[in-house]
Amino acid sequence: MVGVPGRSKSCGTCRIRKKGGCDEKRPSCGQCIKLGLKCDGYERQLRFINFSVEPRKAGRSDKGSPQVTLQVPLARAAYAEKYLGIFWSSYLPTDKHFPAQMMMYVSGGWTNSLPQLYLNSPDIQKILLAICLSTAGRISNNRWEKEEGLRYYMESLSEMSAALANRTRGNIVTLCVMSRLYSLYEVFFGQDDEDRIAQARNWRHHVNGELAILTSQPPETYISGYLHQFFVDGRLHLVSILFLPISLLEHEYDTTCAVQARKRIILSNPEWKTIPWNEIPKTPKDLLIDILVEIPTFLENMDTMRACLDQEIREFQRRDLLQSCWELEKELVSWRIEVGITDPTYSLDAEHSTFSLDYLAACHIMCLYWAICIILYSSLRILSCPQVILPPQTDPRIYCGRIAKAMPLLLHPQSGAYGVHLASFPVAISLMYLNAVAGDAICEEKRIIFEAFRRSGHGETVERFLQSLRRRGAWSP
Repeated sequence: MVGVPGRSKSCGTCRIRKKGGCDEKRPSCGQCIKLGLKCDGYERQLRFINFSVEPRKAGRSDKGSPQVTLQVPLARAAYAEKYLGIFWSSYLPTDKHFPAQMMMYVSGGWTNSLPQLYLNSPDIQKILLAICLSTAGRISNNRWEKEEGLRYYMESLSEMSAALANRTRGNIVTLCVMSRLYSLYEVFFGQDDEDRIAQARNWRHHVNGELAILTSQPPETYISGYLHQFFVDGRLHLVSILFLPISLLEHEYDTTCAVQARKRIILSNPEWKTIPWNEIPKTPKDLLIDILVEIPTFLENMDTMRACLDQEIREFQRRDLLQSCWELEKELVSWRIEVGITDPTYSLDAEHSTFSLDYLAACHIMCLYWAICIILYSSLRILSCPQVILPPQTDPRIYCGRIAKAMPLLLHPQSGAYGVHLASFPVAISLMYLNAVAGDAICEEKRIIFEAFRRSGHGETVERFLQSLRRRGAWSP
């Protein structure tokens, strides 16, 4: 039988041709050389092990498990195409490629090169196959695919250590992509019933690892090409870790965890906000994230003010922070006016509203804008004197409501798992604020959000991830 270990020692080409006479010479067999054919060699690179879906009995030997080794390029390509197809149909059902116009408003363009990177990098192959197999296993509830996905993930993690030890400028793309795929795996498949905080802890480590890899190179590295796209698409992903968990009103979350998260990030340094765009103009997404990367520094300064015991110094710091808060708010309003997005809700409730990727992109960028409004206006209310009457538009609850109404669009079936990814950050910020001011009570905004996630089929996945983020210890080193 072709491709079954132990049945044939011929080279890959002779097995495909089903011809005998392979002399098994290495690196190329004599028959291939004589016929002028490319010899595919004898390596067995990708191995798929067929498990019974029934639970194994304790002590059962693995020797009887049939193994199918996909050493033939055509066979490997067929398996890869199958599982990559399943992944894309789940991640972005409407398309396998992010349109250029959409990339101005969302972070996803870096995935356009994944198929080519998969073909060229065995390291990326392994972690991407882990995600693809896990996706397929979840869709079909196939135990074998789930276990294979986990096995590939664990093997890839062990190989990452060796790759990091030999880090060079030449393999920076591979290391960055692997690290981002690890964090994606953790969000969707990292639940651990034995250790409820492991998922958030692992996700945090992967995000921090990606940031360390990116910033180990100078900003000039990301001026053009794929690395530019990868960098600009990753900034939201890298900054979001500083807000999760975030104690907007110091009401629900462990203060120590919140303080650890509210720290200045290297991406707010002037060189990291300018040099990568020396050749390529900034998009609306880039300009909005420029504002977002400044907020962790602002929050860190707020925590410093709160810890100050000298009342005179503390009052001086409060006034200075209040001015900074209004300046950030001015930048935020200017961004909205310049971009020209006017729809205040981005819901699919209206009869004339239909799903499209352009509508999804506009919805996402506005949800990000509203999430920043929640963070900023929450801080503004803390810093302002009680007797000061703030403008109505500074009520964070307004933006929680708008994020909630946008969920049916972000979590539309045609948005796929990517829509869940887009929704995670604004939803987390919205729920954290609502929990801070209303506790566990199910308000209208929460009800809309929970119902949208329930209908999407991804509700349990996101809920468990957010619960993992909230648990004490999730933010320990």
